[in-house]
Amino acid sequence: MTEQIRHRRLHAFYNSKVLNALAIVMVVGLSSSICYNLLTLPLICGAIALLLFIAYSLWLWIKKPAKIVIDSRLSNISSAFLYYYLIILTIKATNEWWYIVPCVCAIAVLFICLIKPKDQMFNIVE
Repeated sequence: MTEQIRHRRLHAFYNSKVLNALAIVMVVGLSSSICYNLLTLPLICGAIALLLFIAYSLWLWIKKPAKIVIDSRLSNISSAFLYYYLIILTIKATNEWWYIVPCVCAIAVLFICLIKPKDQMFNIVE
């Protein structure tokens, strides 16, 4: 059974390996800045990741490349990181372990995705 994709560029946007890795870095940077009361290094790291995210998104939508690297596994993991960050913000966790664990998990996830990639070149233009 083949999966029918309606909007190929939007599918590539949501499953892009680069954008999902940058999203994980942004979430870890923001959660670290909350944990340590707005240190400048996590905020700078999160801001740079956000700027790279915006630049890559603009490149994807304006330049319109024919192929892009996608990783659906990393996409699912990055959405879990985002949900975890939203839950932490909602419950206003005071213990710093709520912020250290996702940082360590993010390093492990990005390391595993570099060692054992499940990447595929996705043809946007058919």
